Amino acid sequence: MRIGVVAKLDDERALTITKDIIGYCSSLGLDVFVEERLSRVIQLGRVFNLSNADVDYVVVVGGDGTVLNVLQLLGDNNLPIIAVKSGKRAFLCEVPPEGFKEFFSKFVRGEFTIKEYMRLEAVIGDFRLPYVLNEYVLTTSGMFRSKVAHFKVFKVVGDSGRLIYDILSDGIIIATSVGSTAYNLSVGGPLVDPDLDALIVTPLAPLSLCVRPVVLPSYIDVVVEVCSGSYSADVVADGNYVGRVESGGFIRIRKARKPARFVRFGDVGFDYEKVFQRLVYGF
Repeated sequence: MRIGVVAKLDDERALTITKDIIGYCSSLGLDVFVEERLSRVIQLGRVFNLSNADVDYVVVVGGDGTVLNVLQLLGDNNLPIIAVKSGKRAFLCEVPPEGFKEFFSKFVRGEFTIKEYMRLEAVIGDFRLPYVLNEYVLTTSGMFRSKVAHFKVFKVVGDSGRLIYDILSDGIIIATSVGSTAYNLSVGGPLVDPDLDALIVTPLAPLSLCVRPVVLPSYIDVVVEVCSGSYSADVVADGNYVGRVESGGFIRIRKARKPARFVRFGDVGFDYEKVFQRLVYGF
């Protein structure tokens, strides 16, 4: 079995854990490859490239940002991810650094499942954007960062569209259920169970008290128009700038053809109970 290993490069703790994981996985008889950028830092194992990954599984050591970045670099190649926690925000990571040997021993024995989570894809005109697991964010751009923009948001099925919002706001978040715990939640959006395939549309600082987030089914396309005469909007995909919708332009967002796939060792994936505990009780 071939595994590729990726780590957060500017995190000494992550690099130390990664070296230990590579050594242990090799002792278990796994065929270990090291991501190209990581190989320049630790120089262990054979090299693979995320954009053309010829492995069976990808081990990611870091936090949520590292996992999201790896998923974007993999693109259509939705290899299963084994996420090892080494960061303050590691909601997506199941494997604890102090107990990784137990989990990888289970892995070689086949004691795991593959859990799939909905992603989103988007196009601006004919330009296809990277997939996201959490969210796309449209936000007023460049020198207009402090200005509001005029957005119209439509829900579309086939050739039929219905207007949801016609608003002035700082931007719009279109999130998945997994992404509901991220930026969406911090601006007052709903917390949605990850087993529910849904698109969550949350306006950013709308200039109206009546505007609230909406949760839409996964067969809906969401089309956002930046109205003529408005300021343009940057598009940020899981924290990375990926494009701009100019005044009079549109972005179309839908359920991605390929989900994100995670190796899971327990009965549940992301621990929503802990999220609720932090929100309500502060621990």
